[in-house]
Amino acid sequence: MKCYRITKEILEAAETPFAPDTVCVCTPEELHAGHFSAAPHTFDECANPGPAKLEAYDGYDFILLNVVNEGERYLTHRIGLYIMPNQIVFVSNRENRAVQDVLDTFASNRTSNLNITRILYAFFNNLTIHDSEELEALEEEISALEEGVMEGANEDFIKDIIGLRKRLMFYKKYYEQLLDVAESIEENANGILTSGALRYFKMFTARVDRLNRSVLNLRDYITQVREAYQSQVDIGLNAIMKLFTVITAIFLPLTLLVGWYGMNFKYMPELQWPYGYAFAAGLSVAVVIVCILFFKKKKIL
Repeated sequence: MKCYRITKEILEAAETPFAPDTVCVCTPEELHAGHFSAAPHTFDECANPGPAKLEAYDGYDFILLNVVNEGERYLTHRIGLYIMPNQIVFVSNRENRAVQDVLDTFASNRTSNLNITRILYAFFNNLTIHDSEELEALEEEISALEEGVMEGANEDFIKDIIGLRKRLMFYKKYYEQLLDVAESIEENANGILTSGALRYFKMFTARVDRLNRSVLNLRDYITQVREAYQSQVDIGLNAIMKLFTVITAIFLPLTLLVGWYGMNFKYMPELQWPYGYAFAAGLSVAVVIVCILFFKKKKIL
């Protein structure tokens, strides 16, 4: 367990856990052992998977989030927050860089009028601080995929498209839970946040909403790329079917000739004719040439 005492300008290490004017980081087990004054069922919720939410209790707000740790994209872990007018408790089974970065920043740099709401906003801000760049990188990846599809590259793009859709689905769920919690924070049911702090969270809500809309736009974009790829596949199949149809049409008259001369009637004049074989071969070649010229004229070949 780590605890910091909040002064007017900096965070200082504190020995007394869960004291007023402190920020504490602990595990659910340490929360139990420390006899923290909160609804007991919330301790277990910090350790068990489930949806994000904010619940207002008498004197404190309880928040559950599924957050991403730095270096572990597309994986989330559970974190709980107990927010009181003069205290924050972060609860998680593992260290989270978004929390630790905030604590390290305020512990090493002086900040005027340091308080609970500044620390809380800094934590939420860290959850999405680099997401705009990541979404731009995703957009460039989709654009490169689209270029490959339109150039007719002979590759199977389905795996790439499915992978991108899964990543965008992860971001969609991630931002939706942040949006729900941020909107609940703005309601300020317990009156913990000041009007100035609420303005910051309105900006955070607007940013998450923009990120979520960007994800939805990228999902539409990847859907268009998938449809373009499917069109290219259909065009290729149509070209193959057209080729097979032309080949069948060319050999159909030849099959008729083979069937005609394979009847072996006794008085077929060509059977006794010295040039009968050459005539049949020449006729077959002529049929093939005429068919090819016909299909070219009709722009089928």
